[in-house]
Amino acid sequence: MTDHTMMDSDTLLLGLQRTQAMIDDHSFMHRSRMQLKLFVNESTFSERVRFYFIKNQTASLRIRSFIFVLKLLTVALYLLRTAMDDPFTTTCCGMCQRNFTSDVNPAWVTQYTFSWQPIWWVERHVVIWIVQVLLAFISLMYKVIHTYANYKGNLSQQLLSFEWFIEVCCSLPFIATIFWRPLRCLFVPAFLNIWLAKAGLENMMNDLHRAAHKQQSAMFNQVCTLIATLLCLFITCICGVQHLERAGRLHMDPFDAFWFVVVTFSTVGYGDITPTIWPSKLLVIIIIIVALGIIPGQVEQISFLWSERQKQGGEYSRQRAKTEKHVVVCATVLRMDIILDFLNEFYAHPTLQNFYVVLLSPSELDGPLKSFLQVPIWAERVIYIQGSVLRELDLVRVKVDAAEACFILTSRQERDRVAADEKTILRAMAVKDFAPRCPLYVQILKPESKIHVQFADRVICDDELKHVLLAMNSFIPGISTLLTLLAHTSKGQEGNNLKSSWKRDFGRSAGNEIYSVVAKESKFFGYYLGCKFSHAALHAQSKCGATLFAVERSGEIRINPGNEFIIDPEDILFYICLTGEEDAIIVDDVNNVMERRQSCVRAEIVKSTVTERRESRDEGSLKRNRQTLINEDQQTSTTMQGTLIDFPPVSPYVGHNTPIMCHVLEEKAKLCCMRLDRPCEHCRHTSALQYKWPRPPIIISAEFSTQSLFNALIPLRAHHRPRDSLHPVVLLMEHSPENMFLNAVRCFPMVYYMLGDLAGNVLDAMLHAGVTEAHSVIIIDRETSVFADEEYMADSRQLVATQTLFRLFPDIPACLELTHASNMRFMHFQAPESCVDAHEYRKEREREKSCSLPYLFREAFASGKVFSSSMLDTILYQSFIKDYLPTLLRILLGIQYTSGSGHLDTHDVTDDEVGHTYHDVFRSLCKKNGAIVLGIYRRVERQASPLHKKLITEDEISIDTDSVNKFPRGHGLDEEADVEFVAKTRRPSTMSLAYVKRSLISRRSTQKRRNMRKLHELHCLKTEREQFDDMIQNRMKELELDHLGSPSKRRNEKQDSHSYILLNPLSDTKLQKGDSLYIINPETPIPGSRSTSSNSTAHVSEPRHSDVMIDRETNENG
Repeated sequence: MTDHTMMDSDTLLLGLQRTQAMIDDHSFMHRSRMQLKLFVNESTFSERVRFYFIKNQTASLRIRSFIFVLKLLTVALYLLRTAMDDPFTTTCCGMCQRNFTSDVNPAWVTQYTFSWQPIWWVERHVVIWIVQVLLAFISLMYKVIHTYANYKGNLSQQLLSFEWFIEVCCSLPFIATIFWRPLRCLFVPAFLNIWLAKAGLENMMNDLHRAAHKQQSAMFNQVCTLIATLLCLFITCICGVQHLERAGRLHMDPFDAFWFVVVTFSTVGYGDITPTIWPSKLLVIIIIIVALGIIPGQVEQISFLWSERQKQGGEYSRQRAKTEKHVVVCATVLRMDIILDFLNEFYAHPTLQNFYVVLLSPSELDGPLKSFLQVPIWAERVIYIQGSVLRELDLVRVKVDAAEACFILTSRQERDRVAADEKTILRAMAVKDFAPRCPLYVQILKPESKIHVQFADRVICDDELKHVLLAMNSFIPGISTLLTLLAHTSKGQEGNNLKSSWKRDFGRSAGNEIYSVVAKESKFFGYYLGCKFSHAALHAQSKCGATLFAVERSGEIRINPGNEFIIDPEDILFYICLTGEEDAIIVDDVNNVMERRQSCVRAEIVKSTVTERRESRDEGSLKRNRQTLINEDQQTSTTMQGTLIDFPPVSPYVGHNTPIMCHVLEEKAKLCCMRLDRPCEHCRHTSALQYKWPRPPIIISAEFSTQSLFNALIPLRAHHRPRDSLHPVVLLMEHSPENMFLNAVRCFPMVYYMLGDLAGNVLDAMLHAGVTEAHSVIIIDRETSVFADEEYMADSRQLVATQTLFRLFPDIPACLELTHASNMRFMHFQAPESCVDAHEYRKEREREKSCSLPYLFREAFASGKVFSSSMLDTILYQSFIKDYLPTLLRILLGIQYTSGSGHLDTHDVTDDEVGHTYHDVFRSLCKKNGAIVLGIYRRVERQASPLHKKLITEDEISIDTDSVNKFPRGHGLDEEADVEFVAKTRRPSTMSLAYVKRSLISRRSTQKRRNMRKLHELHCLKTEREQFDDMIQNRMKELELDHLGSPSKRRNEKQDSHSYILLNPLSDTKLQKGDSLYIINPETPIPGSRSTSSNSTAHVSEPRHSDVMIDRETNENG
């Protein structure tokens, strides 16, 4: 017990000691803490003076402004004193006497002999003297304090400066007059204060820019300095000459002095007024020398700044931004074609005629673009400013915060497309950070960059759209041209003065655009409120010439929502027409509108009744036909075993979101099986022809396996396409694809790849890819084409390769992507005929180029066989006035999906439909399938030219076939038979054996030469097409592919035909043989996700995992 008590006591004592130690330490720290006074230097008198006179921009600006006003007031008082001076009665405070009786000064004798008293003494009023003394005192005190504030150890240098010299000359004499009264009339050159005012003005402008936190304009400052210098020289010379001439022969008032200075400085020199004493002449000489030394240097500096400003483009003023509307266009390099397309599309809308376009670019304008912008129509609207978007000062110069929109264009000529997108992303961020309320329209190249510019109002991705368009061209011909025409602004009058009928029709259809209108406010569709969508689309096309194809409800856009969709008054309708409703007038009697509407409704009821009866009679046959198609689809779907309809499981890049469901494999294909030109353990095939697919393959040629190439497979495997209509896809790559890309595409059925180069042996690569049996060939632009030495030679390799394919395989449709749209004139190039009048040919070409799209009437563009990414620029430009356009076109192409929206497809005109009108077929398709027709893809025969006729025909040469058979090549002559023949024809007495042999040898040689010559003529009679077929056949033999196909197997009878698009044609347009219709089918219900049938209609020689026509059990067994 005692031990525990002692231990507790010790513990308590130890705790008390520790607590006391902590208290002592705290007390020591508290006593040892020092009190500091910071920034003591700024509280001194010198620092306070320096703060108000120099450091503080606002205070310094106010002080300098006050001193500037004082200096000007001092000069004004001097001029006032001069005006009050009377040369005839001046006493100069008793220091001089001037009692003139005439204009001539009696004290003047010569220019060297005169009185100095009028120069040293003047008449000064008391009030003027008091004010001048006060101003001189304030000015001198300011100069002393300012010198003290700027003192840095060089006092003598400051006191000997030009400003101090003038200050002393102008201020000290006035202060000295306080102490001696006679000095009040002493002359003081107070007009020299104008030079101090000039220096104060320069300092005041610097302080003004610092206080306002604005960048100083060197051009503005230099101009102000030049004007101030000229003004100072004028005032100095005027006041000096006028004062010195007080002692001259004649009196010179201030106006006479001003006249003399102006005449002298302008080098006119009338000579009516001249100085009469040598001091005034000396002053003029000194002023002229000073002017010649100062003015040229300042003028040179201004000219240099002006030339630099012309390069940089100046600045868009804030006042203009408040009173005018403008948009800003930002780009790394401003190209002539891009700016021209933007201006044509932007100013095509009447509502944008009063807008200004401000171009902002870090690079200088090239010569052609600079000359183009000097055209009066563009010089008044377009303003160029050189600068960077990443600099806020340049954003201030273009007033982007007050702009109606900002367009950020990317450079497709960048060697690194990823780097080009990175620059675009930074520009977009800079604009959004500086002007968050400014609408932003961004153009990028790579789809993986879209995730970084989601804050932009509209984003157009080149690779995303172009790959989808190129892929859709394989089964919807001309879709790229169709999209370009819909996004392009035109009046449809470009082809009116052309000779070709198809160009006139195509030019008219090119004027159709997409417009929007609220249903209840519509002139065209107001009659159809409460009606079905397809019913309104059908009748509006025939009555108004407008194709209704999409609707927006609750913020979602749907194309062809189907027959069950009822139009509400608040719906926004989208239609295709030559002009918008606001530019159209319905000529009709207002009193008869309702009556006509009722009559139309009655007529539609009667027509629908007749149609129902007709359909009821054919109901059995229609049901049988539909059932047959359904059964056929169910039977052919067994060839798609191992597939289902689902979203692709792998995203090829960050931010990708597949909008539609596709046909995908249940089990991904093996990577080794996707390699077409190499055998693997699963399949030994090395050529596309060895697979014997039931449908011809689609060949896609690309340089690299970019991640955006994944988008090309989406429309080819879309779920709304029937399973039996899927074509195999062969990717012909110049470089080995990346594993990330292969992992993304291996989920699609019938997708293969192989290595091949179009620049090398294009024939071998295409033969292995199955070009002889191909459905179409798609050639994607090469990314390394920008490395071309000559800019427009970037497309040379693709064009020559396409031309080779066209000559070797004219039956295979090919679609080519170009870097420059102007190069599409070389697509399937054919030289003009020699008989064509050169003058008329040039005039026709000039008329074609006069339209807004120079390539509009090129056959390659009209048929949709060529595509350029520059065609997508119009979508971005049009989105400023039509904000719905990008979303609507994305839905139309299947890139973006909305529930209840249909899909784009084609309908080949049948023999029964040939000769019917466009409206009749529209009505038939609309009532049967609920489809909406957008236009016609027309194929017409090209007229044969007499120059292309064969010069030699087979009928013109007669060949002795008996002789050819009798003397075949490679066999000798039967001498015994010939001897017997000759012996029977000649008398025996006149014959000898040697003579018979010589005769027979001569006859044999002559006949052989004749037969060989005729065989050569037969070979020369072969057409170029037959020679190409022989060459291809021989090459296929060498590659051991001759037994799998023939180059002449698919011979198209319409090789000499060209195609063009008729968008929204007239209702009475007759359909022709070979026409195809662009239709929008309603939404397709997604069938079962699996195909369970085990029957297969396709013959496959060897099983392969990537081939969807192989049964799963077969794969498991072997």
